[in-house]
Amino acid sequence: MTKMTNPDMVVTMQRCSAIVTDEGGLTAHASIVSREMGIPAVVGTQFATEKLKEGEIITVNGYNGKIYKGKISESVKKEVHPVKAETKTKLKLIVDLPSFAERASRTGLKDVGLLRVEGIIAESGKHPYYFLQNNLVKDYEEIIFKGINGIAKYFDSVWVRTSDIRSDEFRELDGSPKDIEANPMLGMHGIRYSLNHPEILKAELRAMKRVSQHGKKIGVLSPQIISVDEVRKLKEFVKEIGFNNAKIGVMVETPASVQIIKELCEEGIDFVSFGTNDLTQYTLAIDRGNEQVQNIYDEMHPAVLHQIEFVINVCREKGVETSICGQAGSKKEMVKFLVEKGITSISVNADVASEIAEYVSEIEGSLNGEGEFSGKKEVIDSENNEIGDDEHKSKDLKNEEEAVKEKENSKVEKEKNKVEETPIIRGAEYFDNQESGAESVEGLDIF
Repeated sequence: MTKMTNPDMVVTMQRCSAIVTDEGGLTAHASIVSREMGIPAVVGTQFATEKLKEGEIITVNGYNGKIYKGKISESVKKEVHPVKAETKTKLKLIVDLPSFAERASRTGLKDVGLLRVEGIIAESGKHPYYFLQNNLVKDYEEIIFKGINGIAKYFDSVWVRTSDIRSDEFRELDGSPKDIEANPMLGMHGIRYSLNHPEILKAELRAMKRVSQHGKKIGVLSPQIISVDEVRKLKEFVKEIGFNNAKIGVMVETPASVQIIKELCEEGIDFVSFGTNDLTQYTLAIDRGNEQVQNIYDEMHPAVLHQIEFVINVCREKGVETSICGQAGSKKEMVKFLVEKGITSISVNADVASEIAEYVSEIEGSLNGEGEFSGKKEVIDSENNEIGDDEHKSKDLKNEEEAVKEKENSKVEKEKNKVEETPIIRGAEYFDNQESGAESVEGLDIF
């Protein structure tokens, strides 16, 4: 129980059975990490730390956002199901923490579309600046290498985002700069921080290179891109360390990256990944961690969707792979939009991978049945870097379509029979409290 979690609290969170916070929303740190860990989380309660006492036993239902006094149920683990549906749109995973990589691998998916190194950094207990100031950059490289390798050993390819360290999130780590920024989200983080501290960036790149030498395909994903020059400088560092087989990608999470997407593609990038959490925040001028404005925080806002569609269209013309790694990629309404617009891949948390794959298969079957697939006239193989016409895969698509049609009626019926849609914040434990009569802590709710 806390006001709000930050990335420097990852080690503590790993020991938790559930998380309850006063602040935050669906895209807050507590929400994101709890999904990967598979533990219940109720965030943005406003006054949980006032109503709940230290040492008090409570039951947390991460599905409906209810908190109950005492222990009212035994825990039931939520399983990670293997992905069985075959899809043309590739499904990838979001995995940040080595200790939870094996859990994610149970999906059977072999590609990680987002690995954020901040979790690995937090587990070390030290800020990157600590290593820089104490001439221990080699130690930093080793920490990043072990963390990435601990995840990559379960998969074939991994897209690793270079560090995106906001000053307000890592203040408790050893060596953290004590300067306080007026607005950390708009301050010195992402690629701008990396380019200002090239030794830290190069240590991360060397760690990725070492993982690639173990037979893993690595993509370097740069956050908070706003200029072509940033990509150009990143590529220079990649070349400097001899990381010749690296794929270069950028996060599309600022309106600036959307506006210059053509120039970014022409600079020579291999893929882009939509960071819808930040893109929505920057576009709508809404703090994604502020529970007071969560009711108007909307990744499906037309202004956000127009930007995503524009980028997909440009990237398709330029032969650049498109993906999504924001939390919206696990929402069915966003998934439907992305598949219809022709996105190449979708990255999701392990606990929803099977469900989202089935839904993608349904959408693709519907589109194929109408004789078109929303402009997907080219198939981009991100691993082999090959481009071919759909007609070359017509037999596979025909077989896939027939299989989808056989399942379509039962899947649609299954959707109709659902009593209510599962909330986006998912827990590893579901507490069946319908007949418990337990007293809930009034006012606590999920966002």
